[in-house]
Amino acid sequence: MLQTLQRAGDVLDLFTAEEPEWGVTATAQRLGVGKSLAHDALASLAAIGLLQRVGHGRYRLGWRNLSLAAVLLRTSDLSARARPVVRELADRQNVTVSLVAWDRGRIVYINRRHRPCGEIDPGPAPGATVPLDGSAAARVLLASRPDDEVTTLWSDGLVHSGHCCLADLRCDLECVRRDGWAIGPSAHPQRHDAVAAPVRDRAGAVAAAVSLDLAGGLVASGGDLGGRMVVAAASRITEALRRCVAAG
Repeated sequence: MLQTLQRAGDVLDLFTAEEPEWGVTATAQRLGVGKSLAHDALASLAAIGLLQRVGHGRYRLGWRNLSLAAVLLRTSDLSARARPVVRELADRQNVTVSLVAWDRGRIVYINRRHRPCGEIDPGPAPGATVPLDGSAAARVLLASRPDDEVTTLWSDGLVHSGHCCLADLRCDLECVRRDGWAIGPSAHPQRHDAVAAPVRDRAGAVAAAVSLDLAGGLVASGGDLGGRMVVAAASRITEALRRCVAAG
């Protein structure tokens, strides 16, 4: 059963914005399994609505994923408690603010508030997943992971942070843990930098990261002012989560 579920998860992971459609042969080749197993996995996922067949043995994600995502966003304490903080910070500073979480070695965007007037935001939309790059948010979340997991991710080539070696990465992550926030490239291709800080659950574990794109006077401050702002925002969300648990 566990092996079957793992294979189903591996199949779903194949579907991305760059490669939204898969067939049996390509699926079998990418996963290194037989065509019959690939066919069974694709057909089973289509039968429960997580995939849909689009003809000629091709599959795309099914609409059930959208309904599940809607339920998750409506019922997530993290999303609900963070939303007003993200909105207020973005509106007050007229910058883009994001809330991201860890998803099996990738970064998933939960919320993203884009404020600059007259601009189109080419950055990740809510629900998008991105690899572990050198962004401030990615480094904050990576700094929260156990050292053996970081080592495995690095060895598997899943960390695209620009560090020259694992020791360099570890040193950087230790600085992030010490400082309580990070500065790095923005997810917006036309922005220079962003700052991010961790949001913690009631046990003190990092549940997410808040990221703020630097602009205007925030850039001139060298990131320190933005760092203080994003740490304060993360603290507010953390406190809201703790109050929510206590009230429950």
